[in-house]
Amino acid sequence: MGITIKCETGDDVKLVQNSLDGACLKGLNLHRALLEGQSLQRADLSNAQLRSAWLEGADLSYAILKDVNLAASNASKAKFCYADLSNAMMRSGIYEKADFQEATLRGANVGMARFTGANLCGAELLCEGWETADLSGAVYDGQTIWPSNFDPTKVDGLVRKDECG
Repeated sequence: MGITIKCETGDDVKLVQNSLDGACLKGLNLHRALLEGQSLQRADLSNAQLRSAWLEGADLSYAILKDVNLAASNASKAKFCYADLSNAMMRSGIYEKADFQEATLRGANVGMARFTGANLCGAELLCEGWETADLSGAVYDGQTIWPSNFDPTKVDGLVRKDECG
């Protein structure tokens, strides 16, 4: 049986497993993959190529996304709760209304990405590119960790909440 991940490039990826939850997808070329609304909870996507992937509404909670390439991907309304996005390339991606609660983005590149309306509560955001990212309507709390050279109180439209839920 198994699953086939469709890619707009025509390079579909066939997998033996019947679920993407907890799947080992390390290093796979998923360029322009169509994963809208899919559950990839606890999946290992380390070093995967997800450039221009369609991840709108996908659930990547607790996923391992170390060194993943998400450049120019659409992950609007996706869940990245507790995910590890260390050293991820997220440049020019669309993360509108995405949930990054308690996620780790240490070393990631978020330049020119759109985080409008995103939940950044409790996230470790020690990464580069915040000065060119769109953070309007995004929320953070006292547990959110920013780079020392970044002052979230000086960003128009970025909202601090006492509690996030």
